[in-house]
Amino acid sequence: MPLPTNHQHVPLDKYKANLKRIITHPIFAAHKPKIFLITPPPLDQIRITELDKANGHPAATRQTKISAQYSQAVRDIAAENPGVTLIDLHKALMDIAIAKTPGFDPKKGPALGDPEGGVRGYLERLLPDGLHLSAEAYRIFYDLVKPHLGSEWAGTRDEERVAYVLPDWRVAPWLEEDEYLKTFNG
Repeated sequence: MPLPTNHQHVPLDKYKANLKRIITHPIFAAHKPKIFLITPPPLDQIRITELDKANGHPAATRQTKISAQYSQAVRDIAAENPGVTLIDLHKALMDIAIAKTPGFDPKKGPALGDPEGGVRGYLERLLPDGLHLSAEAYRIFYDLVKPHLGSEWAGTRDEERVAYVLPDWRVAPWLEEDEYLKTFNG
């Protein structure tokens, strides 16, 4: 959110345009990459508000409902672009937080971490500062991504990987200019 004390906000329409531009850029597309779009994680605005106010901000620098809109934008862009794999980190973390918050029913009110509901629940464990992932949350993220990595190269030796437009870093021409980097080239 734009605040006089925070300049990190990108408007939603610009965010969507930027994502589309990145995943459809000709240089990027030339590599025929496996493209993952990962939703931003959920937000614990209750904790963010505490920390932001303690750090001199007049209000929370981020809001649960706005963060959820950015996650939905990623879902929409992934759905609109064939071949793009969606990693829905927001949903995965919220599903686990809900399951591990006794008595919380998401159908009966605001999301976990939303000040209107006043319940942080298990988000405390997944997002200790309200924004950044804990080790447990990173494990969940890893488990979401892992099934999608490396299958195209299974059983293929490094020198047989031919789908790249640019050379492998170990055979790049600049390597000849740097003695230190040559030590990594076997």
